[in-house]
Amino acid sequence: MSTEIEQAGQSITEQEVVLAEEHGSDDLLRFARDLQLAYNFSRSLVTTPFVPQQYQGNPGHAAAAIMTARGVGILDPMTALRSLDVIQGTPAFRANTLRALVQRDGHEIWVVEASSQRVVMQGRRRGDDRVQESMWDMDRARAMGLTNKDNWKKQPQAMLTARATSELARLIAADTIAGLYSVEELTDGAQPAEAAEAAPAKPAAKRTMRRKPPAPAVPAAPAPPAPSAEPEPVAPDPAPEAAADPESEAVEPVPDEPSAESTETAEAFKGDPMKPTPEEAAEWGMLPEGFGS
Repeated sequence: MSTEIEQAGQSITEQEVVLAEEHGSDDLLRFARDLQLAYNFSRSLVTTPFVPQQYQGNPGHAAAAIMTARGVGILDPMTALRSLDVIQGTPAFRANTLRALVQRDGHEIWVVEASSQRVVMQGRRRGDDRVQESMWDMDRARAMGLTNKDNWKKQPQAMLTARATSELARLIAADTIAGLYSVEELTDGAQPAEAAEAAPAKPAAKRTMRRKPPAPAVPAAPAPPAPSAEPEPVAPDPAPEAAADPESEAVEPVPDEPSAESTETAEAFKGDPMKPTPEEAAEWGMLPEGFGS
């Protein structure tokens, strides 16, 4: 409760009564009165060593715990403070308290097998013949990564029993425990989905990479001047006709050298060209008469 409620006292109570009467809610009026009484009671109680350390010096938390326990039927304030813990902002009862609540409402829970390696619990809802079972062993705990925790190393049977009990209570009497988790479940990391969504996500750690400063640039030695190359002679452009006519590019045949006979024939002719030579006259004399007339 806030300091404003302490100072206002009766005036705040009257205002709450008016609001409750306007909405026709007797339950709200009863809750407001019980909360005021629980807070006044907690102011004196949290100064003593008879309450858990998490409630010492904090009457508001103690009053809220008392009212939460009343919601599931635990009416004694001292029992409420001893039984209820707050794990990561979520109220939770110990497993044996959940079992007591289930049995108080007429449901049955019993132990079938219990050892440091395996615990089997069975139960039955009041008026129902069906038997529900919950089994927890070290293989299951190991698969969930629980066996490395201190409680599981020191007292494995007690932890197996607590997990089997709370699981079975939820199976046969969910209305009795009203969605509450056990302290052992929340300590092991079985956080309900609602609380997991409400928890703010931690910002991812940023990694800053520092680069080394670049080394000072060393001036490069000047390169020696390259020798000037003589310009290659440019071939003259082909004549237009030769470029236009591809046949002109063909290689002309080399004339044969004149033979000895042709050289002899090519000598200067001597005599009268109008008269036959002696050789021709001899050939013609051998022809028959009248040939060529």
